[in-house]
Amino acid sequence: MKRLSAFLLALLLLLSAAGCSAGEEEAEGLTVTCTTYPVYLMAQAVTQGTEGITLTLMIQQEISCLHNYTLTINDMKKVEGADLIAVSGAGLEDFLSDALEGRTVVDCSEGISLLWNEEEGEDDPHYWLAPANAAQMAQNLADAFGAIDPDNSARYQANAEAAAAELAAFQTALADSIPADCPRELITFHDGFAYFAEAFGFTIVAAVEEEEGAEASARRISELVDLIDQYQLPAVFVEANGSDTTAQCLAAERGSAIGVLNMGMSAGDSTETGLAAYEALLQGNLTAILEAYL
Repeated sequence: MKRLSAFLLALLLLLSAAGCSAGEEEAEGLTVTCTTYPVYLMAQAVTQGTEGITLTLMIQQEISCLHNYTLTINDMKKVEGADLIAVSGAGLEDFLSDALEGRTVVDCSEGISLLWNEEEGEDDPHYWLAPANAAQMAQNLADAFGAIDPDNSARYQANAEAAAAELAAFQTALADSIPADCPRELITFHDGFAYFAEAFGFTIVAAVEEEEGAEASARRISELVDLIDQYQLPAVFVEANGSDTTAQCLAAERGSAIGVLNMGMSAGDSTETGLAAYEALLQGNLTAILEAYL
């Protein structure tokens, strides 16, 4: 993957050099490339009401995660044309390491306490699904934007502070909306919902990772059936862009409903932006749980 990244970057530089005429001028203002949709949403919130910064979103495919993501020429163009690259961090964009060498980068995971994924043996990089972590992302972005655009630094900081206050109130309101009789245990078919669960008082008793078209082993399915029985769970939850093969097996075995949760790796059909889009994502996930459980 690193060799492919280096090749794509070299190819991009050759194409860029061939396509530029002597009379062309660089675009005015600053361009910030955000690698993922959650970073892009927080960047929108922080830059609200400012001029001179253009935000671009690098990865726009409807995917559940970046484990097997392959860089495209268009991705590399966005990296090459950026004054600042905002990454989710926490190891999520390791495939970009070669392309980011020597570039100005803000890691949005700075200052966030990451959860440990015991099964994977590494930190869980899906931290943005907790509102407090999203607020820290906004602050990291505000600091980085202020460094490259000091004239608007006060506005970035004010926007980040406003975002933190709104997100804190939103988390409280959303948590308070959960009925007392709602089961608090979850079986998910993606390992990326631990931060969401922690933020809203749920416990993930099993997080199953499976490739599209694959199925968990008979032993694993038996373990999941036991968990469904133990906690009397009426549903299991798949990721919006992931596989549901094993979930369908459980539905047939135990009559479990299948709910759909969203990692927020793409906009999908949403027309919202910034905090509104982020809050709609979390609200949608909680609504999916409540509809499946109650």
